[in-house]
Amino acid sequence: MDATPTGPLRGVRVLDVTHAAAGPVATMFLGDLGADVIKVEPPAGELARFAEPFLAEDTERHYGGRFANRNRNKRAIALDLTDPSDRSVFLELVETADALVENMRAGVLDRLGVGWDVCRQRNPALVYVAIRGFGDPRTGESPYGDWPAYDVVAQAMGGVVAMTGPDPDHPLRAGPLLGDVVPGLHAALGLCAALLHARTTGVGQFLDVAMVDAVA
Repeated sequence: MDATPTGPLRGVRVLDVTHAAAGPVATMFLGDLGADVIKVEPPAGELARFAEPFLAEDTERHYGGRFANRNRNKRAIALDLTDPSDRSVFLELVETADALVENMRAGVLDRLGVGWDVCRQRNPALVYVAIRGFGDPRTGESPYGDWPAYDVVAQAMGGVVAMTGPDPDHPLRAGPLLGDVVPGLHAALGLCAALLHARTTGVGQFLDVAMVDAVA
């Protein structure tokens, strides 16, 4: 099988510092469009690796089906971002990248020394996409800004559960992962627009994708 990337994003390099669903879904779409996506995982692996279902031959249960689906068309590297030497490798990758996508809680990568302010100094044309439950403090304060968020949180706080329940007193989560997939789509689309801007001007951008806003 020919592994040469094809598609409209061929030649675009994206660093994927994501976990769970919303972030990996965003970079999944970019990989499907031909981008060279490099997933950065901790040495022990992203937690989603260990979620069912597993192939029968996967006796170590370290490569679940959902993880495989969301991380198709990606390369990967294991880096401990608390280690100075691994952090140096990461920043070298930043210098070669067109974009970076992360969905950590606000401030996590900043505290590790690899957040937006550091990355844009290393690569002024970098498009940096941050997917947060309730947005990033850089673009506006939120009383929930430091909350972690997953699909059900986004659906509940965004009002989706009130639309799908049988009546106002019985909210119900929608079956599909709308709180993850819709923000992932917004992130991928916004990244493409910002990438065009960066190619035209040489200036990168910080993109803030709030999961709650995406489904509200």
